Amino acid sequence: MTLAPWTLPALAASLCFGAHYLLLRAASGRLGDALGGLTLEVAAAAGLLVLYFVGPKDGVPTTTSGLVWSALSGFAITGGVTLLFMSLRLGGPVAGTGTIALGGGVALAALVTPLFFQETLTPRRLLGVGLGLVATLVLATEG
Repeated sequence: MTLAPWTLPALAASLCFGAHYLLLRAASGRLGDALGGLTLEVAAAAGLLVLYFVGPKDGVPTTTSGLVWSALSGFAITGGVTLLFMSLRLGGPVAGTGTIALGGGVALAALVTPLFFQETLTPRRLLGVGLGLVATLVLATEG
């Protein structure tokens, strides 16, 4: 089995998101939802500033559209993080809230990327997206 070049960074990102989610769970209910989101975002911004100035350079040119899309993505993250804090504070289990919010969001995005970014929706990808949506439905309807 050969892995695509993007696979290892994606797997490493899953570890980061796993740690993020466990830490988010530990913080929820110990501060307000918006303050929790703000604290998370400020810490993320500080870490990214350090990475930007001392980290490796990738040589990708910066464009106005890249900045705008990135900022819009940041606004979406702000809403998602605040709602995750709320969901966890209201007693949502990590397995349910994480799969619904993060997995469900990715599955829904994967369905529309062929329309916006001309990504191929292969039968294998469609199966994975379908399984993700089924998992979201199963966990969302948990008693």
